[in-house]
Amino acid sequence: MKLLVTGGSGMLGREITNLALKKKYEVNILTRNENLKSGNPSLKYFYWNPKKMKINLDCFNGVDCVINLAGFPVFNLWTKVNKTKIFESRVGSTNFILDIILEKKIKIKSFVNASAIASYRDSSDFISSENDSIDNPNSFINQVVVKWEDEVKRFESKLPNISFSIMRIGLVLSKSGGLYKICKMLSKSFLLSPLGSGNQWQSWIHELDAAKIILLCCENSWRGTYNLVSPNPVKQNELLKKIAFYNNSKIIFPNIPSFLVKLFFGEMSEVILSSQKVLSVKLNQSNFTYKNIDDALKDLSKNI
Repeated sequence: MKLLVTGGSGMLGREITNLALKKKYEVNILTRNENLKSGNPSLKYFYWNPKKMKINLDCFNGVDCVINLAGFPVFNLWTKVNKTKIFESRVGSTNFILDIILEKKIKIKSFVNASAIASYRDSSDFISSENDSIDNPNSFINQVVVKWEDEVKRFESKLPNISFSIMRIGLVLSKSGGLYKICKMLSKSFLLSPLGSGNQWQSWIHELDAAKIILLCCENSWRGTYNLVSPNPVKQNELLKKIAFYNNSKIIFPNIPSFLVKLFFGEMSEVILSSQKVLSVKLNQSNFTYKNIDDALKDLSKNI
């Protein structure tokens, strides 16, 4: 199998690439770095710049599946400039690559698009599945996700021979970046503390499970929307206590009040303080190596 990956330099993109190469797949990665080269014959880099409407069309040669993970990091202060980057890097780049596939009549079997569980309601008790979603015009990140998914669905009807799937990804726990790495660092200095009430549901997934499921999607040409979350979400208080525990630390400071979180992070605090208990009715237990938070954190805390 041959894959084309956008966002390949990101945390999840790297995990998918590594797993694909272990499975003896070939991987093409789209990058804005024109000088990036690979010493691995199974891994190649190709230039693209959606903003400038440029792409090296050789990237599509022999490709079976496109995995679209491109997106400017959400965990930045939501200035006007950054909000534009968050939106355009997802919606704009998705439109660009799908328009190229349509216009050039490029033959691929499947197209896997990243999304996020921000499409679900903020609630302390409601359990969301793939059958639920909400259009919340008062939430910036919700609107990004809704428009991002709409862009994929718009092309789905135009490209009926391609299997389209949308992966609504939860909180990815990874050694190499993201929340886990930050929390581990803070816990080592005993500075880790829950934000807000700490009762927010965290619907998480281990990086290996996320990569494995996305590759399963490519291999089997799945269609539809899937929640990439473990079967056992946890509350933030529990998650942070366990991160500290498995890194030989503990939480000694009280929760940081919501008003301080909002004061420091501004509008972006909605992502930090929101509570989303999300499960998947489409994935089964066998899809997961790390079904519970203890097993996931034990693995991530290994010093190897």
